[in-house]
Amino acid sequence: MVEERIVASVMVGYDGHRGWINYLAVHPDFQRKGFARKLMEAAQDLLFELGCPKINLQVRLSNGAAVGFYKSIGYVQDEVVSFGKRIIPDTAA
Repeated sequence: MVEERIVASVMVGYDGHRGWINYLAVHPDFQRKGFARKLMEAAQDLLFELGCPKINLQVRLSNGAAVGFYKSIGYVQDEVVSFGKRIIPDTAA
């Protein structure tokens, strides 16, 4: 929090097999100030304490900034196929 405002958040999950990072977000006015990196470090520490062996996350290939960020903190692209089925039209494509 900055001056009583939430400026960044992340959702972390663990299914007993893999950890998942969902919805990492930083308010535009506070981006590139280390908030995302700190949240990811805290998420990784939490998952490690739970015995999580690996963290997964998904990013749209078109989101170059996010892809670059995750690469910069040590994430690599896995050789997997991600499947999805849209049941409500996506307006953010």
